[in-house]
Amino acid sequence: MRTFRKEKKIDDPRIKEYCTQLKAAFHRNDQTVSDDMIEEMKALREIFIGHERPTIVKSIRLTYEHIQRYGDFSVRYWDEDEEQPDVSGYEYYIDLIANPNNKYNKDEIKELNIRLKASLEEDE
Repeated sequence: MRTFRKEKKIDDPRIKEYCTQLKAAFHRNDQTVSDDMIEEMKALREIFIGHERPTIVKSIRLTYEHIQRYGDFSVRYWDEDEEQPDVSGYEYYIDLIANPNNKYNKDEIKELNIRLKASLEEDE
């Protein structure tokens, strides 16, 4: 029998701080992700490792690997029949991980992980 432990709520101001910095840098860089931003994403990933959130840890890694390979965050995370959001895909993604306690964000991150993994496996 498999037991599930309830995730503890994350209340770490560093997460919001990193996410705010990443979004600001994205705008300063004409909506591109720089090498410095990838390093910040790796630091943010370490924070989530400390909070034992493997789905988000994996997601951040897949995201920066995707950006390193393709030069941008070009994964479509919405379905054809859904309205496109008013922000870029990268900004939307950062908003998802900025609020890791939200149940719906967790679901979207899981779905995005599947799409990111598939996009990275396509070219192998």
